[in-house]
Amino acid sequence: MYERILVPLDGSIMAENVLPFVEGISKRLGSEVILVSVFPEDKKVLDRPLRAYIEKRVSELQALGVKASGMVVYGEDPAEEILALSEKINAGLIALSAYGRSGTKWRLGGVPSKILQGTRIPLLLTRTFSFDEAMRQREFKKILVPLDGSKAAEDILPYVEEFLKGSDSEILLLHVLESLRIPPYVESIIEATMEPEERENWKEQKEKERLEEAQGYLKEVADRLRERGLKVKETVKMGDIAELILSIASEEKCDLLAISSHGKQSGVTRWLFGDVAFKIIEGAMIPLFILPKRKGLLFAEYH
Repeated sequence: MYERILVPLDGSIMAENVLPFVEGISKRLGSEVILVSVFPEDKKVLDRPLRAYIEKRVSELQALGVKASGMVVYGEDPAEEILALSEKINAGLIALSAYGRSGTKWRLGGVPSKILQGTRIPLLLTRTFSFDEAMRQREFKKILVPLDGSKAAEDILPYVEEFLKGSDSEILLLHVLESLRIPPYVESIIEATMEPEERENWKEQKEKERLEEAQGYLKEVADRLRERGLKVKETVKMGDIAELILSIASEEKCDLLAISSHGKQSGVTRWLFGDVAFKIIEGAMIPLFILPKRKGLLFAEYH
């Protein structure tokens, strides 16, 4: 699944902070690492030093025991060139730093953002500010996997399992329940037919039922993963989706946040395309593993 990992570099130190993560993944999974730098056509006059830069990074990885190669590509749209190359070489993963020459601010429309929106294969997006920090964080000991209750969102599970092969990592499954939303016309009926205390009891009962249903669902998923030999814990929370995901990731000291870009209309589906996505991408201080929406990714053995 991850036989080849494509790693875009733009020549900056910030972009190179992804390399310790890639080294660890490659050694654990036996993956080949392909480094690529994309520059505008007018930079061809600098072809020799640009290729020397990539060759040096390749040599450094090879010295660490990583099977690596590299290339320089010329084109006006780095994201499009990277996406096209990922398909051409049949890469199983694109790994890149969220930060590069443009600095530390995530820019909607920037190269990482465009790759995120256009990739058809899993993406590992790292968030470290220094090489030393990357070295400390490169072992994914605890992975947070939010699920919205849909089978589509569960597509990420086999990818996470494969990604963790050879490690002793723990998976933390999280299901976030938003507050019960009652349509205005239903609220009117309830007010007309129930006393205030009865209404409150009814709402509390509904919230309890939703919580129990969510706990049962998540336990079922966790048990299936445990049967496959994985270390799994599960938790259900109620509140704001993005805020809870970020806070749980911090409180539980998770090393990786794995999300699927498709699920329920009211849940994970919105992450990559709306306010929730922006909050997660802006707010996450740990690497993100993102599975894009793509046909043919259902794994029956997990469902």
